[in-house]
Amino acid sequence: MNTARAYRHRLTAAVTAVLAVTAGASLTAAVPATAAPAAVRAPVRAADTVGVIAGDAHLVSAGATGYLSRRTSSNFVTTYYWTNFADGTTRALDPAYVYDGGRSDFVVAHKPTETRYQLLDMAHPDAAPVGLTYGDGNYSLAGVAGETLVMAYYDRNRVNALDAFLMTRPDGWSTSPVTRDLALPVAAHNLRVAATTPDTALIQYQTGTYPEPAEYFLATVELATGAITQTVPVGTRPPRNGIYLTATQVAWVSKPTDTTAELVTVPRGEEGQRSTVPLGAALPGSSLDVALLSGWALTSEAGGGTATYASSQFPLVARSLSNPSVTVRLLDHVDSMTSAPDGSQLVRGGSVGLGGGEGVYRIAMGLDGLPEATLVSTAGTKTELAFASAPNVPATVDLDASGGTASFSWALNRSNAQGTVTLRHTATGKVAQKTWSGYDGQVRETGVVTFDWGGLLAPSVGGMAGFAPSGDYTWEFKAKPLNGIGPDLVKSGTFKVVRKTGLHDYTNNGSPDLLSRDSSGRLFRDDTVKVPSSSEVYSPGRLQIGTGWQIYNRLEAVGDIAGAPAADLVARDSSGVLWEYLGKGDGTFAARVRIGAGWNAYDKITGGSDLTGDGRSDLLATDTSGVLWFYKGTGDYRAPFAGRIRVGGGWGVYNQITAVGNVAGTAHGDLVARDASGVLWLYQGTGNGTFATRVRVGGGWGSFTHLIGVGDADRDGLNDLYAVGASGSRLYPGTGSTTAPFKPGVFTSVNSDAARYDSTF
Repeated sequence: MNTARAYRHRLTAAVTAVLAVTAGASLTAAVPATAAPAAVRAPVRAADTVGVIAGDAHLVSAGATGYLSRRTSSNFVTTYYWTNFADGTTRALDPAYVYDGGRSDFVVAHKPTETRYQLLDMAHPDAAPVGLTYGDGNYSLAGVAGETLVMAYYDRNRVNALDAFLMTRPDGWSTSPVTRDLALPVAAHNLRVAATTPDTALIQYQTGTYPEPAEYFLATVELATGAITQTVPVGTRPPRNGIYLTATQVAWVSKPTDTTAELVTVPRGEEGQRSTVPLGAALPGSSLDVALLSGWALTSEAGGGTATYASSQFPLVARSLSNPSVTVRLLDHVDSMTSAPDGSQLVRGGSVGLGGGEGVYRIAMGLDGLPEATLVSTAGTKTELAFASAPNVPATVDLDASGGTASFSWALNRSNAQGTVTLRHTATGKVAQKTWSGYDGQVRETGVVTFDWGGLLAPSVGGMAGFAPSGDYTWEFKAKPLNGIGPDLVKSGTFKVVRKTGLHDYTNNGSPDLLSRDSSGRLFRDDTVKVPSSSEVYSPGRLQIGTGWQIYNRLEAVGDIAGAPAADLVARDSSGVLWEYLGKGDGTFAARVRIGAGWNAYDKITGGSDLTGDGRSDLLATDTSGVLWFYKGTGDYRAPFAGRIRVGGGWGVYNQITAVGNVAGTAHGDLVARDASGVLWLYQGTGNGTFATRVRVGGGWGSFTHLIGVGDADRDGLNDLYAVGASGSRLYPGTGSTTAPFKPGVFTSVNSDAARYDSTF
């Protein structure tokens, strides 16, 4: 059995049972005013031929063969279209005109600056238009009813005096005035055509001008004669939207309070008899549209598709007039709707899930006696939140090549939503998150959510952020519809971050890590962060990564000596054995490996610079006699250094030497050395493990206990120097100049408590 047909059979049976139980209920039966009745959901079917309509089109009028719609561009240019039911084709109308229609295939075209009106027969597009130039520019079009134009004229010599007449075309053009004895009151104003049937126009007007109280009325006008056949007083609140006319009833939506709504129906020709049907909650300032369909009332608060608030009245709901508690939910929102000549309703709206999505629907009675929605034209988009195109998330993000930033974007099918975008490092769970809203200018105007990621991650949302490590990542996009229509949109995906390992980088995030040991042997790690928006260097948080390190009398960061994408370190114990600790790339180290003995012959050890240009970190050491020795890196963790090579003597004048990588602008690693008077000297590498003649950097460096070549801390492509002393620490950015290799020091908060530690490296 066809699933949709079976569903409707079950739906019919359920509704019929309810109607049987409640057949004698009054039209004023109480329905809770705080919420719309729970509605049975009707399935949506498609017409044999489904046309295509733009997603921002609005319905104007419908005829037997097609419908009139309009679109307004971002620069406020309005274009009108006629769509044919039979083949689904749409054609644009002459943009020089404004168009209107009233429940027929005839469309009225008018240039706002002229008094000429044209009547176009859209069922016969090749037929010549019929037109009339009406000489008096004080007349304006109040509305269209079939082939009839309702014209209004204010006599400016009399306050609120109104002349109204009908223009029809029995033979060309003629006028049929509304006679005075049946005409609108002299004080009537704000005339407009509120609804039509093939032979009648329903005109809304008001009396009273401030400070007088306003009274609102609906008048039925016979199109053939211009006679007013019935005047219905509405009250002091204007119906505005939600006015409807059938062969037997006049109906409108009333708001007895700011938060409740009800449907008022008055029989045609029966003065004073009216019935009310509660419609549930209504937001202050909202208006409900209404249509009557064979004993059912269709209601919806228009504009729900683009609304930034939720309302229980957004769905298009059919209520049985014989029992208002029986309802059928037809669509999830309505943009605009208009009546067709056969009594059906044409609706521009949307249906969530397995329905037709966004488009134009015909609402008519089904064979089983229940209203049903048929998709006539599709906008080709979903009603629920969805991506308008594939997410713009690259499979691989090279944060070194992109300057440490990356841009992602997600295009939505509508902008009235809010949510979050979360990037998460798979290995550590650290995140970067952006909260966004459709109230924001960019999202509101484009429907595109962008995340310009600065390459930072935090242990939790709002925590102190550090640079993102390389590795696998997931992204998660969450969006909640502000109008409450449809489910939340939750999607995720993956990408990978790649970046080069830094000289002092133990976490594969490109930023230097500083290691500190206290007197009890605990080892700590600080991941330093320097962002362009601030001169300061900070740490996201100091982490203890080990204990028992008091057995070593020398600790030195030596860069990558094992060929893996992480920096390593070496440690010398009291017996002179040198141990290697290979970095694992997550801020911790593998079990130590013995490199060799006899290293107690050296009083200073430094490493990390590539002194030969082979891409491997090398080691330098000075012995107690002041000779500098060069150990070339091999890239083999089992024997990371080749045999030593003598560089030269006289290095005993220095109390500290530090390999700093390339700070002088050449392709080779350099060395700085501090003498006993606190003067710092630069030794520029030559590329073979030796150095050029020293260059004086400057004095005053004696206050620092540790000088550390940390690599490129500020991410400007030049290596920097980190200086730690009892009074705090400074970062000296590299310049690439031989004569002045460092900029002035920048305060950092990373080692402000350096006095607590006996070694920082």
